[in-house]
Amino acid sequence: SHAPAAPTGAVAIVAGIGGPDAVRQLLASLPAGFPRPVLLRQKLDGGQYDKLVRQMQRATLMQVVLAQPGEPLRAGCVHVMPDGLDVVRAPAGAIFAAREGEPRFAGLPPADSALLLLSGADPSGVDVALSLRLAGGLAYGQAPENCFDPATSRMLVTRGGESRSLAEMSRELLHRWPA
Repeated sequence: SHAPAAPTGAVAIVAGIGGPDAVRQLLASLPAGFPRPVLLRQKLDGGQYDKLVRQMQRATLMQVVLAQPGEPLRAGCVHVMPDGLDVVRAPAGAIFAAREGEPRFAGLPPADSALLLLSGADPSGVDVALSLRLAGGLAYGQAPENCFDPATSRMLVTRGGESRSLAEMSRELLHRWPA
């Protein structure tokens, strides 16, 4: 009898003000065959997430889609997460679900996941990042230099986390999950 395959995780990118440029740079560095789903929680004024999908599609070779409640996470796909969505565990793996507030990504297996807090990321991500890291996942804040709004990254570092440049983040992702 085969042991069940460990559930695969995902790479979650959280950003806010000043975030889209950093996100574009990071997504541009990932190959079309990246073996994990990428979840993008980019806070937008006015919530024009369909426009963000088109903007990000121009930056990356991966497919970019708008996440919907009930949908599964797909490897090699960038799922743009609009307001009021999170990731929960379902029998067949992680799916998107309607949830109030900022996502906590509790449905992701932490040891096979990453959380990257880019410019303007919501501070609620700090606790999520620290617990993910304790469980063997990757968790970094964007290095304060070249970061429009590094407040959340600084908070993460103050509490024992680490920051990385965007280039270092993509190197670590590709080292951990080679395409």
